[in-house]
Amino acid sequence: SLDLGLAKPHRTRFDCRMVSAAAITEFLADRVLEHRLKRDAEIDGYTPAMPGRSGALSFLVATSSDAGADIQASESSLFLVDQPLMSVETTVSRIAVADPRREFARVVERFFGGVFEPGIHPSATVCAGAEIAPDAFVGANAYVAERVVVGARTWIGPNAVLLGGTRIGSDSSVGPGAVIGHVGFGYAREADGSPVAIPHSGGVIVGDHVEIGANTCIDRGTMDDTVICDHVKIDNLVHIAHNCFVGESAFVIATAIVGGSVTVGPRAWIAPNASIRQKLTIGADSVVGLGACVVSDVPDGATVMGNPARGRDD
Repeated sequence: SLDLGLAKPHRTRFDCRMVSAAAITEFLADRVLEHRLKRDAEIDGYTPAMPGRSGALSFLVATSSDAGADIQASESSLFLVDQPLMSVETTVSRIAVADPRREFARVVERFFGGVFEPGIHPSATVCAGAEIAPDAFVGANAYVAERVVVGARTWIGPNAVLLGGTRIGSDSSVGPGAVIGHVGFGYAREADGSPVAIPHSGGVIVGDHVEIGANTCIDRGTMDDTVICDHVKIDNLVHIAHNCFVGESAFVIATAIVGGSVTVGPRAWIAPNASIRQKLTIGADSVVGLGACVVSDVPDGATVMGNPARGRDD
């Protein structure tokens, strides 16, 4: 069979593990608002609510169209729901929580999360002087340069490139084809207009529990480092330029472009196709809308959209 160097997938749909509905309830602890469980309910994986699957976990929220009918018709054995769906007439096991989607993600990660076998694929290139944790994984045709550090339980996908000065923390992932640590786009000009390249001697520091999507590029710093803090989630096809600082738990979504020396605050959301001019600050808990062209700082908690990007009240 064709070996793409994935080992076991980083995320897997079913792992044949059996867990009782009661154990899931116990895991959710004080997040549980109410529950109605069949005594013998056993769960071996997860699936969409419709059509569902016997032995699987699903979730529904009351605001979904036909949610009541769906929970009655579904074949799934256990649902995470919000409080209104506890009143629906059905014998299916249910656990009421404030946010079914979020708690579904937590349960799946805890009981059915994907695993991978650690190791370095034979076709990968790992240069002398690189440090790869023993329980990390480096996929097929990946390239890891000297002075690269890959932390514990971190997954490096096929064809990913990690260049010198890149440090990635633990429990993180770098998607296939991503390039971390290449030089940024920086030039001065001679008097005659000819370009002079600005040297880039910094690195890229990536924290713990960070996910970097396929074909994303994160440039090294000029003299300081580009920094991606813990729990940041970066989608596929994102470009983050030199000397950026992306704060904890921020999201940067597909095809967004973050210019050089931009600071993105904690928990900010950068939507698809957004473009952010260099040297700006995107505030904590702010939202940059779809396709927005940001040319000035965004305050904490603000939402901006359009071209040029404006707040809702501007």
